[in-house]
Amino acid sequence: MEGKKKRKNNIWVIIIPIIIFIALIGAGAYALRDSLIPTDHTKTNSSDQPTKTSASNGYVEQKGEEATVGSTALVDDAGVPEWVKVPSKVNLDKFTDLSTNNITIYRINNPEVLKTVTNRTDQRMKMSEVIAKYPNALIMNASAFDMQTGQVAGFQINNGKLIQDWSPGTTTQYTFVINKDGSCKIYDSSTPASTIIKSGGQQAYDFGTAIIRDGKIQPSDGSVDWKIHIFIANDKDNNLYAILSDTNAGYDNIMKSVSNLKLQNMLLLDSGGSSQLSVNGKTIVASQDDRAVPDYIVMK
Repeated sequence: MEGKKKRKNNIWVIIIPIIIFIALIGAGAYALRDSLIPTDHTKTNSSDQPTKTSASNGYVEQKGEEATVGSTALVDDAGVPEWVKVPSKVNLDKFTDLSTNNITIYRINNPEVLKTVTNRTDQRMKMSEVIAKYPNALIMNASAFDMQTGQVAGFQINNGKLIQDWSPGTTTQYTFVINKDGSCKIYDSSTPASTIIKSGGQQAYDFGTAIIRDGKIQPSDGSVDWKIHIFIANDKDNNLYAILSDTNAGYDNIMKSVSNLKLQNMLLLDSGGSSQLSVNGKTIVASQDDRAVPDYIVMK
């Protein structure tokens, strides 16, 4: 009997190490499964994919060329704002309301255009103050600004003089430029300020992404979402457009609403609580908090 017990004990001495060895092999194979088994999953963080983040616009901006900074000197002040005539190929009513689908759209025909901001100090004004200066005009907020200091943000030209250059870095920036001859163009931060000014740039408005550029719809970067948004645009006949979307309008609804306007360029301007529009002294879209801003575009 004692011999049988010894043989049984000897068997377990052999079996237990084998079981442990097999378990270790299995665990190792499981840990290495991703490197041993090929997969065909597409990575979602490649350069051509928008990437979700916790940022306010929900996406990481696409990276581009290094911004061309320092090509020309900044001015301390551009002087008294000057009007620029923006001629159209057709004669229509000065201001035409084309609003639809909770999108406020005004077409402006053959206007003179003025940009209010002229320097980097705090030049904030309320809409009522601007209306008092220009009662027979369409007035819309334009470029963004620092809420603490009041300094205008982004690439800024007025009277053909550079107030503020592109921000350094590889995040692509855009500006809507009105030239001395009244033509309009969107530039990005790969173009130096000196080139823009030599090409006739008189006024530049900057905040967000280019929605339409040179007649082509640009890929959405996610910045046009459910919030209130405001845009400046021009069409093939060089009419200008003031476009404001209501809360929850969304990108698809905005693009559908402007699809028949034959727009050539469309740029996102400062939005949210800064969004405001008046026509001939009447408030069409009021700021949510009666916000004073430094940069307005005035069209008469």
